[in-house]
Amino acid sequence: MNYKIKTVDESDFDYIISLNQKTIPEVSSTDLRGMSYFLNNASYFKIIMENNHPVGFCIGLMPDEDYSSENYIWVNKRYNSFVYVDRIIIDKHHRNKGVGSYFYNHLVEKFFGKVENIICEVNIKPLNKHSINFHKKYGFIEIGQQETENSNKRVSYMLYEISSHK
Repeated sequence: MNYKIKTVDESDFDYIISLNQKTIPEVSSTDLRGMSYFLNNASYFKIIMENNHPVGFCIGLMPDEDYSSENYIWVNKRYNSFVYVDRIIIDKHHRNKGVGSYFYNHLVEKFFGKVENIICEVNIKPLNKHSINFHKKYGFIEIGQQETENSNKRVSYMLYEISSHK
């Protein structure tokens, strides 16, 4: 594993949007406007490279951001010390190789002592079994569920206590 994590800039948008759109329905659709919002507002917007080729990205937001995602709003109403992972996407050809764990280890390192939790949501309707299994294996626990997108989706909210990181 020769991974490098770097901060996203606009030159990464084509790759990020393309990877995001290939991953629907596991994640929600996005566009240039959405990525520009994250570039300007996210506390963590990183891309992971393997041998200088992008293989995934991760977006994290702190509490009390002006973000209209119903999932972020659900988390923000219930917790006050977190980094919310809006999305973490690893190219399907690079999954099950430790890339996601490498990303989360970096996220823990960056937010250790700043917030208590990493919180995300994973689709359970439609089922994103790969992501559920990954998050459970990493140490996330379910803290709630909610119907979203006019009951077209159901998500499981998952929490990882940063202080529990080994």
